[in-house]
Amino acid sequence: MQADMRLHPRVGVDLPAELEPYGGDSLDVRLINLSVGGVLIEGGEQLDSLLDASRRLKSGTPVEVNLHFGLEAGPVHCHCRLVHMQRLAQNRYQLGMKILSVADDSLELLSRYVESRLH
Repeated sequence: MQADMRLHPRVGVDLPAELEPYGGDSLDVRLINLSVGGVLIEGGEQLDSLLDASRRLKSGTPVEVNLHFGLEAGPVHCHCRLVHMQRLAQNRYQLGMKILSVADDSLELLSRYVESRLH
């Protein structure tokens, strides 16, 4: 078995979220796992346009989005970069996103949420 080498521990979740690509319509997705450094989201065919943009930008330009979701203690808004994508089925995708920036209050909510689920 391979050890988890992530900088930040992740916790499994099943939360609704809204992905807001630049210049595009907001997309409803599900958070699958979460850490203070990144998220794994899952969505359907509406992610095709975001993935198409990612393929066109393989020249080195990153795909960045805003992500919004709620935790028990309040809303979290963050700016993320696409770092991984996987097609699970014809109309089902998982996207790994690195959190680039998040407000201090949202970071505190996120940190407490992850910490509480690790124990």
